Amino acid sequence: MALSAQDRIDINDLINLHGHLTDAGKLEDALELLTPDITYDVDDLGLGSLRGTEAIRDAALALGDANPVGHHVTNIVITQVDDHSARVRSKGIGIMADGTAGSVVYDDVLTRRPDGWKISYRKVTARRAALGGQEAGPREVAALDGRAAGPREVLERWRQAAISQSADGMSRLYAVDAVHEFPFTAPGLPSRLEGREEIVNWMAAGWKAGPLKYERYRTLAVHDTGDPKTIIVEQEALGTSASTGEFALPNIVVLTVRDGQIVRLRDYVNLPAAAAAMGRDV
Repeated sequence: MALSAQDRIDINDLINLHGHLTDAGKLEDALELLTPDITYDVDDLGLGSLRGTEAIRDAALALGDANPVGHHVTNIVITQVDDHSARVRSKGIGIMADGTAGSVVYDDVLTRRPDGWKISYRKVTARRAALGGQEAGPREVAALDGRAAGPREVLERWRQAAISQSADGMSRLYAVDAVHEFPFTAPGLPSRLEGREEIVNWMAAGWKAGPLKYERYRTLAVHDTGDPKTIIVEQEALGTSASTGEFALPNIVVLTVRDGQIVRLRDYVNLPAAAAAMGRDV
C-alpha cells in the first residue's frame, strides 16, 4: 500500500518539528520524535555514532553553546520502503551563535509505530565542496571555517572514541605533546601519561585486556572556567562488564584543548567503582 497523503504530511511535519524543538531547547520533546533505540550517526562531524535517545541528549548538553542556534530543514524527499517504513532525505542549514553557517544532508529512516511515525536512524553528512566535489574531513573543516573545535565538542568526540574503542579516533584527538593524568591511582596503574603515542597505546591495551565496554556517557554537569579552553565535567560512563554486568562509573574530567586537540586531561577515576565493575579488589 502506497503512503497516503496524510502519511507524507505527518512525515514532513515530524522532520520540521524536530528542528523547531531542538532550537527551542525542548530536548525531551524532540527526543519523543525518535525511537528509543535510534542510531544517530554524526561521525562525519567528528562526534561518532550515538545510540539511543539518552546518548543524543547527553551529546547535545555536552556541546552546550557549540550547538547551532537554528536548524533550517529543506528539500525533503520521501521514499517508501514498505508499509511500515520510509526513507527521507533532506538538507539542513545550521546557523551558529556567531552568525556562521554550514550545510548538511540528513539521511533518515522513519518507522511507523502505534503512536505515529518516528525517526529510527539518521546520518548527518556535511556539505563542504561544490558540485559533489571531494569533501574535507573534520580537521580540514576547522581550517576552512577558521574555527577549531572547542572543549565541549572535543569532549563528545573523546567519549565516542572511547565507546567505539577507536585508537585512530583517540590519536586524532590528542596533541602530539598531550598529557593525560590520573590524580587517583593505585599500584600498577599510571599516574601520568605523556605524549599521544603513550596515551593511545595505553588505552588500546586496556580495551583489549579489560572486561568493560562503554556504551554511553551521562553528563551530570559541565563547568566553564576562567580559561575558555578548559572545562570541568562531572559524568558517568555507562556500559556492560563481562564480569559483573551493567555498570555506571562516576568520574570528573578536567579537559584543556588547543587548536581542537587535547593538550591536558586530568581524569579523576573512581577506583572503587571501577574495581567493582570488573569484579576485582581495589
